[in-house]
Amino acid sequence: MKDYLLDETSFILQFNRIPCNSESDILSSRPFGLVLRRYLQHTKKLENPDFKWILKIRQSDLISIYKALLVWPYEEVVQRLDALSHRLNRYHFFLFTEEFYNYWRKFERYGFLSRTRFDDDKSMNKRLINTTESFSNLVLNLYRTVTEKILDRNYHLLRQLPAGTQANLSLVSNPWTYDAPYTKLTDNRFVTGIVITPPLMIYSKSNTRTGIFKEVFNNPLKDIELHKNDYVVVAIKVGPFLTYAYIHNKFMKYAVTLGSLFEMVSFQEYKDKKPDLIYVYGINESKYDGTYYHDKENDIYAGFVSIDDKNDYFGYVKKMLLTLHNVKMIHEKKLPIHGAMFRLQLKGGKTKHVVIIGDSGAGKSETIESLRVVGEGKVTSIEIIYDDMGTFDIKDGKIVSYGTEIGAFVRLDDLDQGYAYKQIDRAVFLNPNKTNARVVLPAADYEFVMKDHKVDLLLYANNYDETKSGLEIFDASDDAAKIFEDGKRMAKGTTSEVGMTSTYFANPFGPVQHEELTKSLITTYFNKLKDNNIPVGVIYTKLALDGYEQKGPQEAALKLLEYLVK
Repeated sequence: MKDYLLDETSFILQFNRIPCNSESDILSSRPFGLVLRRYLQHTKKLENPDFKWILKIRQSDLISIYKALLVWPYEEVVQRLDALSHRLNRYHFFLFTEEFYNYWRKFERYGFLSRTRFDDDKSMNKRLINTTESFSNLVLNLYRTVTEKILDRNYHLLRQLPAGTQANLSLVSNPWTYDAPYTKLTDNRFVTGIVITPPLMIYSKSNTRTGIFKEVFNNPLKDIELHKNDYVVVAIKVGPFLTYAYIHNKFMKYAVTLGSLFEMVSFQEYKDKKPDLIYVYGINESKYDGTYYHDKENDIYAGFVSIDDKNDYFGYVKKMLLTLHNVKMIHEKKLPIHGAMFRLQLKGGKTKHVVIIGDSGAGKSETIESLRVVGEGKVTSIEIIYDDMGTFDIKDGKIVSYGTEIGAFVRLDDLDQGYAYKQIDRAVFLNPNKTNARVVLPAADYEFVMKDHKVDLLLYANNYDETKSGLEIFDASDDAAKIFEDGKRMAKGTTSEVGMTSTYFANPFGPVQHEELTKSLITTYFNKLKDNNIPVGVIYTKLALDGYEQKGPQEAALKLLEYLVK
């Protein structure tokens, strides 16, 4: 990769190659010159008459002015401008500099630090933290020094904004394969650590996901052309599976977000190892957009999504990873669950493990969060096992379940008002100004997520029925299985779908693509639920009904709590 990269929306800096030890270093650097040139071009298009004379100053002279302001007062510096000195308005120059600072902060800003294979996680994380804080402080000090000199006064209210990079990543070499076609993939840009400064605000060109992913039967890597320096690799655990997510530089924000949703794997754990799953996000070939392939010879499941702007949405990252996970689980004769599972501890010592199944927007997460509100005084704790995707397994004749993620990717609008902001110091917000605004919040510890949890109650989330409320428990397992297989829901704007929809087993991420295999598994697992005397039913969240966005899940949570405590 180059020493730095600047496109329309993002800036990436290689700290190992660009010195950033002082404010003067920043002003002398090539990246600063490039950002300033972009800003000058942007300002000229605005044709602001207040900046007319400033724009006539050569860029090199403008940088010299900023350097001089680090040392001398504004009056002495501006005299060097000779003919322009009497026409350069001090306040306009301050506004120009202020807007330049704001222009810089609107970029998505990332920093890379190289790591050797002999460095340890602790020392590398310390370098990441120190670099993050040092660079941010340098940029802040540069901005304040220059603007205070121009204004000829000190600030009395100081805001410690993340003025440097929003996230820094440490990168290491990991040559895990020497076999084609996997040698096409980068092996020298594996992420070993990420430092972010929450709340992290992420904006994308799309805010919904469209369609389903399709299986192909020839390895796309044989046809795809990849430039290795265009990608970073985040090694994560999706459920129990070691996964390499190759993320294009254009989508760097999602490489950062992945660490908040899935368990990151330490370098010593994945060093030189073949992964179970591979995801290449940001290919040029539209032919393989939204496809996945099972390499049976190497037992690798690989997914691909194109770099097209329509795919600029975190849902394409999360859901492809979960599709790969689910398809592998199906072939291992385990049942993927599109739903939420939580452990509820009630006052008095009773503990219940509840699973709620439903497609996107059915009200699973919202009902759980409502339980925190209506359960005050009755509920000791609610521990999330999984918030979106889990797995049913049979061990020692009993149904057990475990999850995939350590975070929750939930709709901001449907949470109890203010809840996400109580977690703001740990949150990643996605498109907070748009419909289907999302937030990634920490949910559970990985070891807890991956334990074999018993199932005490299985419910289907119905978000559309106006005539029923609360819970409905079924006697016949056949009737119950049919409701789950039909997968009905009212689309909530989380995808491109509208109105009433039906998705096989409420899960378009594996079961839809492998319906026959899944159908056999459903029969097996629902019979086992009946054998284990585990109640199965429906919970009416009403989330898709106008006026019930918060009221519906709260009513459902209250009825669920009444059922569990009796």
